Amino acid sequence: MKYRIFTAAFLLLCLLPSAGMLFLPPTQAAGNERLAPAPHLKREDGSWNAEFLSDVTDYVADHFALRQELVTANALLRTELLASSPAEDVIYGSDGWLYYAQTLDDYQNHATLSVQELEQIARTIAEMQAFCQARGARFLFTIAPNKNSLYPAHMPSRYLVSDSQGNYERLRPLLEEYGVQYADLFAFFAEQEEVLYLRTDSHWSNRGAALAHDFLMQSLGLPYTCFGQAAYRTENTHRGDLYDMLYPKGTVLEEQQQYQTTFSYVNEPRTAEDILIQTTSGNAPNGRLLLCRDSFGNALHPFLAEDFSEAVITRQMPYPLTQVQAGDTVIVEIVERNLPNLLKYPPDLGNNQAADSVE
Repeated sequence: MKYRIFTAAFLLLCLLPSAGMLFLPPTQAAGNERLAPAPHLKREDGSWNAEFLSDVTDYVADHFALRQELVTANALLRTELLASSPAEDVIYGSDGWLYYAQTLDDYQNHATLSVQELEQIARTIAEMQAFCQARGARFLFTIAPNKNSLYPAHMPSRYLVSDSQGNYERLRPLLEEYGVQYADLFAFFAEQEEVLYLRTDSHWSNRGAALAHDFLMQSLGLPYTCFGQAAYRTENTHRGDLYDMLYPKGTVLEEQQQYQTTFSYVNEPRTAEDILIQTTSGNAPNGRLLLCRDSFGNALHPFLAEDFSEAVITRQMPYPLTQVQAGDTVIVEIVERNLPNLLKYPPDLGNNQAADSVE
């Protein structure tokens, strides 16, 4: 009898995650996680989907009931007992620091871009600058450093760093050679004594974004609100994107700085991840801003919005530079790990290329 009870309990536990999909709410993605979409027997072109059974397997693996609870429990065991991350996109460092695994090539100085590709990136940025300047606009390009490029001390020692130069180090002199107006955030952050990135997130903190704002405005030579000297309050309100990927049902919040701003949104964004955000600021000392950005612009754009009477903040790629008007200020921000996207999505300079968005 006891064997039957054991067998029944075992089968019930095995069936619960799959059967629970019929009754529990759909599983939501955590952090930067991408869940498999629902499978379809036919493709958009009407042909049969030969990968249907494989798609079903992927979908069930990503959406089974209580998945987030089980993922969190597994992560807690792995990180506490083995000091390692079971999430393929998250690197578990020392002292609670988490890093994004997609930055490993940059961290280890693996040059994933060829000399020709780096030349093309530099030339593309120079063409963007020339296009904007021909329309009477200011232009500034900047690269947000990966977290482990600035704060490598908590990275696991098993990841060895090559003595060779990575993509950024090889691109930097080419930007100078092509005359690109470039704001070097690597050098700027390296001079700061404060830790300006979040422990459990892949991005800079609000304090880091505030200081980055000051540096970018200084590089442009425009009047600005000095947020580096502004008062702020600190609250445990931030849920890190890497923490969310590792512990989707975790409850730990990280310390974040909160600044006072006065700008307004034209339409309240659903989230800071919206592809298009527009703002106005009645007392701003500058005209119109076009900020082409990735996820590092989530924290950066409120500070920039404060200093421009109008701001168009876009995640669209290719960059919609045909919107540039005389008197505009154009800032293009891209994180170090996303540099290859400048090859994948050449800028829209009036050639009607299809648009997409990036993280």
